[in-house]
Amino acid sequence: MTPELMVLLSGSGLDALKVECNLPSLIVERTQSTASGTYLFVWLKFDPGIKSGTAICRITTPTGITSFELPLANRSETIHKFQGLNTSDVIYLIMPDRFANGDPTNDEPSDAQGSHDRGRARAYHGGDLRGVREHLPYLKDLGVTTVWLTPILKNGAPEDYHGYGAVDLYSVDPHLGSLHDYQDLVAAAHQQRMKVLFDIVPNHVGPKHPWAASPPMPDWFHGTLQHHTSSSTVLPRSFYGMTEAQTAKHDPFETLVDPHAPPEFWRNLTEGWFFGVLPDLNSENPAVAQYLLQNAIWWAESSGLDGYRIDTFPYVARQFWSAWHAGLRKIYPRLSTIGEVFHPDPSVTSFFVGGQRRADGIDSGVGTIFDYPLYFAMRDVLLRGNAMGRLADVLRHDSLYQRPHDLVTFFANHDVARFASAAGSSMSKQKLAFELVLTLRGIPQLYYGDEIGMGGGDDPENRHDFPGGWTEDSRNAFEATGRSLEQQALFSEVQSLLRLRHEHPALASGRLWHLESDDTTYIFLRQTEEDSAVVAFNAAPRSREIQIPLADTPAKGLLAVTQLFGDAKAEFSGKELRLKMPAESISVFGLN
Repeated sequence: MTPELMVLLSGSGLDALKVECNLPSLIVERTQSTASGTYLFVWLKFDPGIKSGTAICRITTPTGITSFELPLANRSETIHKFQGLNTSDVIYLIMPDRFANGDPTNDEPSDAQGSHDRGRARAYHGGDLRGVREHLPYLKDLGVTTVWLTPILKNGAPEDYHGYGAVDLYSVDPHLGSLHDYQDLVAAAHQQRMKVLFDIVPNHVGPKHPWAASPPMPDWFHGTLQHHTSSSTVLPRSFYGMTEAQTAKHDPFETLVDPHAPPEFWRNLTEGWFFGVLPDLNSENPAVAQYLLQNAIWWAESSGLDGYRIDTFPYVARQFWSAWHAGLRKIYPRLSTIGEVFHPDPSVTSFFVGGQRRADGIDSGVGTIFDYPLYFAMRDVLLRGNAMGRLADVLRHDSLYQRPHDLVTFFANHDVARFASAAGSSMSKQKLAFELVLTLRGIPQLYYGDEIGMGGGDDPENRHDFPGGWTEDSRNAFEATGRSLEQQALFSEVQSLLRLRHEHPALASGRLWHLESDDTTYIFLRQTEEDSAVVAFNAAPRSREIQIPLADTPAKGLLAVTQLFGDAKAEFSGKELRLKMPAESISVFGLN
């Protein structure tokens, strides 16, 4: 895959005097022993004509001789792998431990006694990779195209079901299955013409990772287990003229994008341990950077995955991201990367997207990010009664992005309270949330269980088990017979919207044009060369009629209107589109 490889060995007495391999086409370029012989780095170079097989490399130390084996394999077929995402895709986020239990034998691995208990919110509940694979037909029937799983790496604590406390970056957590199970899942998804996103976390590892107590190099982390800073900001919230209430619901990334901010303002963000607990990897160390790049290549090649969701993206130095993406794309030019930037301001979030150099002279290389500004706006409009103009205001900032149609749109994920349980929510508003996210520009992302209206407050209440994923469950919501009438109505609504989005390219990839926006109404046009659709959103608790002049809009050649979704009525009269919209509704009309 690469002309060079760094191998990291651990053990004792690894103060190497010499390392040599039995293949002349495998050259040992250099070695470095660290931590009193606990670790040995070996940098290898491959001759272009090297053959598959197993290399045996011998290590000579002052106290004896040992060896390690390095398997070399021909590359497997790459067809249907590393596909990347596009605007026709719809992502479905799953926490594997909370979705379905396909293999009860791995519920409580031998080295994790007492970790499984469905009665405790933060314990492992038994969901696994086989459970996800067995329910791919459910996802296919719903209409999603891409599965994003929260991290599947081996974690170290009894409450690390979420996957963000890794203790081994090359191993699947035994609660979830094995590498073979993950490979089977990716292969099965590809057979269903679906894609898979891997949740990768180069920012940190778990506090129980062996490195935390004994790092491979003194500067492997920013700080040490005993002495480190926290990722919290050092500035008061008022520095940029904001109140505590305004800033409490997002991460403090303002200093990272401020060209006038000295390093002392933002260093804690990129070098502090996340929440003061999770060891922060020092990606400025070339060996750490190489380790993390090789790890990403290994997971992609070992499974054929289609993209990476990148956790805590702004907390890692941008120089690393630029090099990491460059190395990854030499091998996987189509592979998608999506960064998490938890902030409501497009002027902040757009700074992190790749494709252009920013004030620091760096292109992060990341393909796209999650559209948190639109997430905050949708929740403000639907749940808090904010003016509909909030949506248009966020969208007008699309000029800050090179590819705004690639932004990943969503109204819920595993880090926020379920929409159904948020203050001000209702079933009609949940339908509106789906209708918005599936008709606005961008690549939509749905959160498991929202399609049946699952409830739950903040973490961990937003991570309940999907009903029917366990044989002992009283009902099975994977089947229509296991859903209530209200749940089935919501499921059918989402299914219909996904089908509509698939059938009408304008809703998936069409350019978005504003037509009307005020306190309670937002009407917009989605348009490709071959397809056009008008989406009419009325958030008011009463019906509304509105007339839209089309003479100076991209819809000026309109001849006829066809109702595609919803209960609004539309009439075309001369150069004007007249709409009669029911209360709290979204309707879609095809234009000819």
